Amino acid sequence: MIKKVLLVMRKILICNLLIFVLVGCTPAINTNPTAKSILKEHTQADILQYNNLIYINATSLESMNQLEYIKCEKIGEIIKTTNSSKNFNDYYATKLESGTEIFSTNDNNIYTIIADINGQQVLYMALLEG
Repeated sequence: MIKKVLLVMRKILICNLLIFVLVGCTPAINTNPTAKSILKEHTQADILQYNNLIYINATSLESMNQLEYIKCEKIGEIIKTTNSSKNFNDYYATKLESGTEIFSTNDNNIYTIIADINGQQVLYMALLEG
């Protein structure tokens, strides 16, 4: 009888260890910020969406201003200005007007882009989880 109880306990312990190892080895799911999550906390945020990433106006960030970014290839134009987070899609923005051109930057980094507003270059930086 004791042998049967020990055998059952051993099986339970092995199953628990196996579950623990499997759960511990599963990569954590990181989700990047969405327009909904940003606008929920900062209703006046200056954001745009490109390539399923949310970019925020980075001109006020001192660390970004110390680097010199130059606009390169045109990657698109803003198609809609909205403060609604519902159905916020690529090329939608909260502050930039429709028709504002968006460019890649000279550092070949997809996480920084430039909006050209009447000849003035405004740097935007991707918001990433991590």
